[in-house]
Amino acid sequence: MPDCYSYIGGSGITLFTNASASDGGTLKYQWYVTDIENMAMIRAIDYAEGESYQVPEELGVKWYCYAAWNVAGGAESEPTYSRLIRVEFYENSSMHTHSFGEWMVSTKPTCTEAGIKTRECDCGVTERAEVPALGHHWDAGTITREPTSKADGEKTYSCLVCKATMTEPVKYSGSPEGDDDEKSSIAPDKSTSTEPKGDLESNTEPTSPVESEKRPFPWWIVAVIAAAVIGGGILAIVLIRKGSDE
Repeated sequence: MPDCYSYIGGSGITLFTNASASDGGTLKYQWYVTDIENMAMIRAIDYAEGESYQVPEELGVKWYCYAAWNVAGGAESEPTYSRLIRVEFYENSSMHTHSFGEWMVSTKPTCTEAGIKTRECDCGVTERAEVPALGHHWDAGTITREPTSKADGEKTYSCLVCKATMTEPVKYSGSPEGDDDEKSSIAPDKSTSTEPKGDLESNTEPTSPVESEKRPFPWWIVAVIAAAVIGGGILAIVLIRKGSDE
């Protein structure tokens, strides 16, 4: 929280913590005070162990801070300390009204961290306030992993200020180009012929006449003819002899 100031007898000053535990643990606190702006000089305030602390009205300036511990699963973390918060009480005098100058940024904010701005009165009283974090300014992003039908891709963005990066998934679009790429990666099945049957028949060469003549000749036909010729000759001789005997 910012630095605080009030006059004696006014509405008073209450300081608040600003811590949280992301793992569901329980936070415990301790408030500290110091007379000079030096963390090494802080001392614990008795019974000041809550989320807020009512500052006692004492004329002058003191600095306060708190420590927070995260207690989860029976274990206790190391303490985390806030910054020193300047608290001033002054006398209620109608003779002086604070007139602050312009705000001056003493700690510049970043994309994720808040900054601090201050302004000062001529009497020496300084007021401090928080400057909100700037937030990231992302570029248009670059595809760092192409999506497929089996897995999402990835697109990476970079902050133009702090160079931090952020990624988001890229869904597969099922474009024809992607389908062609997948089909080309599948090897053709060699067991399946892609040639039409007509081509196979047209590629079959007919048997040549010369090869046809090389087939074995049926010699039994010659034997039958020879037997017929010899039988006829014998019959003719018998008939001639019979005629001569008569």
